[in-house]
Amino acid sequence: MDRIWKKLTLRIKDESYREQVYWWFQDQKPYGFWEKDGLTIVAYVRDWPEEPFPEYIVAAERSEEPDENWAEEWRQSFKPIVVNESILIRPPWEPTIPSMIDLVIYPAYAFGTGDHPTTFSCMEFISRFLKPGMKFLDVGMGSGILSLLAIRLGAGDVTSIDIDPLAMEELKRNCALNQIPFERIESKICDLSDIQDSFDFIVANIGTQFIFENLPRLSNMLPMSGYLVLSGFHVKDVARIQKHARLVSLKIIESSKKNNWSTLLCQKNKQ
Repeated sequence: MDRIWKKLTLRIKDESYREQVYWWFQDQKPYGFWEKDGLTIVAYVRDWPEEPFPEYIVAAERSEEPDENWAEEWRQSFKPIVVNESILIRPPWEPTIPSMIDLVIYPAYAFGTGDHPTTFSCMEFISRFLKPGMKFLDVGMGSGILSLLAIRLGAGDVTSIDIDPLAMEELKRNCALNQIPFERIESKICDLSDIQDSFDFIVANIGTQFIFENLPRLSNMLPMSGYLVLSGFHVKDVARIQKHARLVSLKIIESSKKNNWSTLLCQKNKQ
Protein backbone atom coordinates (compact mmCIF):
# COMPACT_ATOMS: atom_id res chain seq x y z
CA MET A 1 0.00 0.00 0.00
CA ASP A 2 1.34 3.45 -0.93
CA ARG A 3 2.37 5.81 1.81
CA ILE A 4 0.11 8.83 2.24
CA TRP A 5 1.86 12.21 2.44
CA LYS A 6 0.53 15.34 4.12
CA LYS A 7 0.68 18.23 1.64
CA LEU A 8 0.51 21.84 2.81
CA THR A 9 0.00 24.66 0.30
CA LEU A 10 0.57 28.16 1.68
CA ARG A 11 -0.11 31.61 0.25
CA ILE A 12 1.91 34.53 1.68
CA LYS A 13 1.03 38.24 1.76
CA ASP A 14 3.79 39.35 -0.60
CA GLU A 15 7.28 38.34 -1.65
CA SER A 16 8.96 40.32 1.15
CA TYR A 17 7.85 37.56 3.55
CA ARG A 18 9.58 34.73 1.69
CA GLU A 19 12.56 34.60 4.07
CA GLN A 20 10.30 34.47 7.14
CA VAL A 21 8.23 31.61 5.73
CA TYR A 22 11.39 29.66 4.86
CA TRP A 23 12.57 29.92 8.47
CA TRP A 24 9.09 29.02 9.72
CA PHE A 25 9.23 25.88 7.56
CA GLN A 26 12.58 24.90 9.04
CA ASP A 27 10.88 24.66 12.44
CA GLN A 28 8.22 22.37 10.95
CA LYS A 29 10.88 19.91 9.73
CA PRO A 30 9.20 19.22 6.37
CA TYR A 31 10.26 16.40 4.06
CA GLY A 32 10.60 18.97 1.31
CA PHE A 33 9.19 22.24 0.04
CA TRP A 34 9.38 24.47 -3.00
CA GLU A 35 7.97 27.66 -4.47
CA LYS A 36 5.09 27.10 -6.86
CA ASP A 37 5.14 30.80 -7.72
CA GLY A 38 6.31 33.97 -5.97
CA LEU A 39 3.52 33.84 -3.39
CA THR A 40 2.70 30.12 -3.14
CA ILE A 41 4.82 27.57 -1.30
CA VAL A 42 4.10 23.83 -1.24
CA ALA A 43 5.46 21.41 1.36
CA TYR A 44 5.18 17.79 2.41
CA VAL A 45 5.09 17.79 6.21
CA ARG A 46 5.41 15.16 8.92
CA ASP A 47 2.43 16.46 10.89
CA TRP A 48 -0.06 19.27 10.48
CA PRO A 49 1.13 22.43 12.32
CA GLU A 50 -0.48 22.72 15.73
CA GLU A 51 0.19 26.42 16.27
CA PRO A 52 -1.69 29.19 14.42
CA PHE A 53 -0.07 30.24 11.17
CA PRO A 54 2.00 33.47 11.22
CA GLU A 55 0.13 36.57 10.09
CA TYR A 56 2.09 36.74 6.82
CA ILE A 57 0.53 33.41 5.73
CA VAL A 58 -2.87 34.48 4.39
CA ALA A 59 -4.16 31.09 3.20
CA ALA A 60 -3.34 27.46 3.93
CA GLU A 61 -4.69 24.34 2.24
CA ARG A 62 -4.21 20.84 3.66
CA SER A 63 -4.43 17.77 1.45
CA GLU A 64 -3.13 14.18 1.31
CA GLU A 65 -1.49 12.40 -1.60
CA PRO A 66 -0.13 8.89 -2.24
CA ASP A 67 3.56 8.28 -2.62
CA GLU A 68 3.68 8.27 -6.42
CA ASN A 69 2.12 11.75 -6.58
CA TRP A 70 4.80 13.12 -4.28
CA ALA A 71 7.62 11.68 -6.36
CA GLU A 72 6.09 13.01 -9.56
CA GLU A 73 5.69 16.52 -8.11
CA TRP A 74 9.39 16.54 -7.19
CA ARG A 75 10.31 15.55 -10.72
CA GLN A 76 8.14 18.27 -12.19
CA SER A 77 9.51 20.89 -9.80
CA PHE A 78 13.27 20.28 -10.03
CA LYS A 79 14.86 20.69 -13.42
CA PRO A 80 18.55 20.99 -14.38
CA ILE A 81 20.22 24.31 -13.57
CA VAL A 82 23.19 25.77 -15.42
CA VAL A 83 25.60 28.04 -13.52
CA ASN A 84 27.91 30.40 -15.42
CA GLU A 85 27.41 28.39 -18.62
CA SER A 86 29.77 25.67 -17.38
CA ILE A 87 28.26 23.90 -14.36
CA LEU A 88 25.23 21.61 -14.51
CA ILE A 89 23.22 20.99 -11.34
CA ARG A 90 20.71 18.19 -11.94
CA PRO A 91 18.51 15.65 -10.16
CA PRO A 92 19.59 12.02 -10.68
CA TRP A 93 16.82 11.27 -13.20
CA GLU A 94 18.01 13.96 -15.65
CA PRO A 95 20.85 13.23 -18.12
CA THR A 96 24.27 14.81 -17.88
CA ILE A 97 25.80 17.18 -20.45
CA PRO A 98 29.33 15.91 -21.19
CA SER A 99 30.88 19.34 -21.79
CA MET A 100 29.88 20.65 -18.35
CA ILE A 101 30.99 20.14 -14.76
CA ASP A 102 28.32 17.77 -13.47
CA LEU A 103 26.79 17.89 -9.99
CA VAL A 104 23.89 15.60 -8.97
CA ILE A 105 21.62 16.68 -6.11
CA TYR A 106 18.70 14.64 -4.86
CA PRO A 107 15.80 16.96 -3.95
CA ALA A 108 14.71 16.02 -0.46
CA TYR A 109 13.71 17.54 2.85
CA ALA A 110 14.15 21.36 2.96
CA PHE A 111 17.67 21.55 1.59
CA GLY A 112 19.15 23.33 -1.39
CA THR A 113 18.92 22.03 -4.93
CA GLY A 114 20.32 25.18 -6.50
CA ASP A 115 17.02 26.59 -7.71
CA HIS A 116 16.62 29.14 -4.91
CA PRO A 117 18.06 32.56 -5.86
CA THR A 118 20.44 32.70 -2.89
CA THR A 119 21.89 29.24 -3.54
CA PHE A 120 22.28 30.04 -7.22
CA SER A 121 24.09 33.32 -6.47
CA CYS A 122 26.42 31.56 -4.02
CA MET A 123 27.28 29.01 -6.73
CA GLU A 124 28.00 31.81 -9.20
CA PHE A 125 30.49 33.44 -6.83
CA ILE A 126 32.11 30.12 -5.90
CA SER A 127 32.56 29.20 -9.55
CA ARG A 128 34.20 32.55 -10.33
CA PHE A 129 36.38 33.20 -7.28
CA LEU A 130 37.29 29.86 -5.69
CA LYS A 131 40.83 28.84 -6.63
CA PRO A 132 42.16 25.26 -6.57
CA GLY A 133 43.60 24.34 -3.19
CA MET A 134 41.64 26.92 -1.22
CA LYS A 135 40.43 25.85 2.23
CA PHE A 136 36.62 26.07 2.13
CA LEU A 137 33.90 26.37 4.82
CA ASP A 138 30.18 25.91 4.15
CA VAL A 139 28.10 27.34 7.00
CA GLY A 140 24.69 25.67 6.85
CA MET A 141 25.47 22.67 4.65
CA GLY A 142 21.86 21.69 3.80
CA SER A 143 22.14 19.27 0.90
CA GLY A 144 25.90 19.84 0.68
CA ILE A 145 25.52 21.41 -2.76
CA LEU A 146 28.01 24.23 -2.13
CA SER A 147 30.64 21.97 -0.57
CA LEU A 148 30.30 19.46 -3.42
CA LEU A 149 30.64 22.25 -5.97
CA ALA A 150 33.79 23.47 -4.20
CA ILE A 151 35.27 19.97 -4.46
CA ARG A 152 34.39 19.76 -8.15
CA LEU A 153 36.24 23.06 -8.65
CA GLY A 154 39.39 21.82 -6.90
CA ALA A 155 39.09 23.15 -3.34
CA GLY A 156 41.55 21.84 -0.77
CA ASP A 157 40.21 20.99 2.68
CA VAL A 158 36.41 21.35 2.79
CA THR A 159 34.44 21.72 6.03
CA SER A 160 30.66 21.74 6.12
CA ILE A 161 28.53 22.46 9.21
CA ASP A 162 24.85 22.52 10.11
CA ILE A 163 22.72 22.40 13.24
CA ASP A 164 20.21 19.93 11.75
CA PRO A 165 21.26 16.24 11.93
CA LEU A 166 19.17 15.45 8.85
CA ALA A 167 21.56 17.58 6.78
CA MET A 168 24.27 14.96 7.38
CA GLU A 169 22.11 12.27 5.80
CA GLU A 170 21.46 14.42 2.74
CA LEU A 171 25.17 15.15 2.41
CA LYS A 172 25.97 11.42 2.55
CA ARG A 173 23.43 10.66 -0.17
CA ASN A 174 24.64 13.45 -2.46
CA CYS A 175 28.28 12.47 -1.96
CA ALA A 176 27.37 8.96 -3.12
CA LEU A 177 25.44 10.27 -6.15
CA ASN A 178 28.52 12.26 -7.19
CA GLN A 179 31.01 9.49 -6.41
CA ILE A 180 32.75 11.74 -3.90
CA PRO A 181 33.93 9.96 -0.72
CA PHE A 182 31.97 11.21 2.27
CA GLU A 183 35.27 11.49 4.16
CA ARG A 184 36.44 14.09 1.60
CA ILE A 185 34.32 16.63 3.51
CA GLU A 186 34.85 17.30 7.21
CA SER A 187 31.16 17.50 8.09
CA LYS A 188 29.92 18.44 11.55
CA ILE A 189 26.62 19.02 13.31
CA CYS A 190 27.63 22.02 15.38
CA ASP A 191 27.50 25.79 15.79
CA LEU A 192 29.91 28.16 14.09
CA SER A 193 31.47 28.88 17.49
CA ASP A 194 32.71 25.26 17.57
CA ILE A 195 34.92 25.85 14.51
CA GLN A 196 38.36 27.22 15.36
CA ASP A 197 40.18 26.96 12.01
CA SER A 198 40.77 29.65 9.41
CA PHE A 199 39.56 29.35 5.81
CA ASP A 200 40.40 30.96 2.47
CA PHE A 201 36.77 30.89 1.29
CA ILE A 202 33.64 30.88 3.48
CA VAL A 203 30.00 30.75 2.40
CA ALA A 204 27.17 31.59 4.83
CA ASN A 205 23.81 31.28 3.07
CA ILE A 206 21.84 31.28 6.27
CA GLY A 207 19.79 34.44 6.86
CA THR A 208 19.94 38.00 8.15
CA GLN A 209 19.98 37.48 11.91
CA PHE A 210 22.74 34.88 11.80
CA ILE A 211 24.88 37.16 9.65
CA PHE A 212 24.48 40.15 11.98
CA GLU A 213 25.39 38.04 15.00
CA ASN A 214 28.35 36.24 13.43
CA LEU A 215 30.05 38.72 11.09
CA PRO A 216 32.94 39.42 13.51
CA ARG A 217 33.59 35.69 13.96
CA LEU A 218 33.38 35.02 10.20
CA SER A 219 35.81 37.85 9.47
CA ASN A 220 38.27 36.56 12.08
CA MET A 221 38.26 33.15 10.38
CA LEU A 222 39.59 34.65 7.13
CA PRO A 223 43.21 35.37 6.24
CA MET A 224 43.99 38.66 4.52
CA SER A 225 42.36 38.68 1.05
CA GLY A 226 40.18 35.66 1.95
CA TYR A 227 36.65 35.56 0.55
CA LEU A 228 33.32 35.52 2.37
CA VAL A 229 29.99 35.03 0.57
CA LEU A 230 26.99 36.23 2.56
CA SER A 231 23.48 35.29 1.44
CA GLY A 232 19.98 34.42 2.55
CA PHE A 233 18.65 37.96 3.08
CA HIS A 234 16.45 40.46 1.29
CA VAL A 235 17.45 43.58 -0.63
CA LYS A 236 16.15 45.78 2.20
CA ASP A 237 18.84 44.41 4.54
CA VAL A 238 21.81 45.00 2.24
CA ALA A 239 22.78 48.48 3.49
CA ARG A 240 22.86 47.36 7.14
CA ILE A 241 24.87 44.25 6.35
CA GLN A 242 27.34 46.25 4.25
CA LYS A 243 27.83 48.67 7.13
CA HIS A 244 28.46 45.83 9.59
CA ALA A 245 30.85 44.15 7.14
CA ARG A 246 33.01 47.26 6.80
CA LEU A 247 33.29 47.53 10.58
CA VAL A 248 34.95 44.09 10.71
CA SER A 249 37.50 44.66 7.91
CA LEU A 250 35.42 43.23 5.06
CA LYS A 251 35.35 44.95 1.68
CA ILE A 252 32.31 44.38 -0.55
CA ILE A 253 33.68 43.17 -3.91
CA GLU A 254 30.42 42.35 -5.72
CA SER A 255 26.73 41.95 -5.05
CA SER A 256 23.95 39.98 -6.71
CA LYS A 257 20.19 40.51 -6.58
CA LYS A 258 17.64 37.94 -7.73
CA ASN A 259 13.90 38.07 -6.95
CA ASN A 260 14.45 40.46 -4.01
CA TRP A 261 17.09 38.14 -2.49
CA SER A 262 20.63 39.48 -2.17
CA THR A 263 24.10 37.95 -1.99
CA LEU A 264 27.33 39.77 -1.17
CA LEU A 265 30.90 38.78 -1.99
CA CYS A 266 33.30 40.19 0.61
CA GLN A 267 37.07 40.12 0.91
CA LYS A 268 39.15 40.48 4.08
CA ASN A 269 40.85 43.86 4.08
CA LYS A 270 43.19 45.80 6.35
CA GLN A 271 41.51 48.29 8.68
